[in-house]
Amino acid sequence: MRWWIEYEKGPAIRYLSHLDMVRLWERLFRRSGLPLQLTQGFNPHLKISLGTVLPVGLWGRREYLDVKLGGDIEPEELCSRLRAVAPPGIEIRRARRLARELPSLMAVIDTSIYRFKYPASLETAIRKAAERMERASEIRVIRPKDRKEVNIRPGIIRIKCIPGADEFILEFTVFSGGRETVRFSELLPALDEMGLQRKKIVDYWREGNYVRTNDQLIDPMELD
Repeated sequence: MRWWIEYEKGPAIRYLSHLDMVRLWERLFRRSGLPLQLTQGFNPHLKISLGTVLPVGLWGRREYLDVKLGGDIEPEELCSRLRAVAPPGIEIRRARRLARELPSLMAVIDTSIYRFKYPASLETAIRKAAERMERASEIRVIRPKDRKEVNIRPGIIRIKCIPGADEFILEFTVFSGGRETVRFSELLPALDEMGLQRKKIVDYWREGNYVRTNDQLIDPMELD
């Protein structure tokens, strides 16, 4: 049986790499006592795939994984067993048993939301920067991976300001699939250019991953 599981990769383990996370989940499933479904061959391993790659140093509030398990188990029991053995930094939110064949999570997720938390004292500067970015036809940055200059403005769907008592959050909704993909590592230099240098950031994380349909963001766990 194929399952999708929603979880949080918390700040405590934000520096674990993608490969480290795959290994963590493999150990977690083995310790849970759940009926595993392993691959065939000389070196059998668990059929598991993380929905999207979370960059090292970034934590994620709503992350997803795809796994195949044997036996017949209810979503509540699956979550309970995983929570019993989950290490600090992993919070199991919910599980969905797939009743029909769906593409991989990486294939269906095409939109992500990133949040940057600043001190509340920077509210005026942040609002002005957000307005400039909203009006801009181009936001050009040097892509860290290959040092190529790219325009990320077409991939930014929405910029939102979220005030708080002691903090101020700048939120970006961006494409995370296809030619207009905007990566987290490309947002940082864009903020630098707007005077919101990364050294001023209190925290940053990926708030969620979604499927965009008819200009609406759909939670992957709610897909028909």
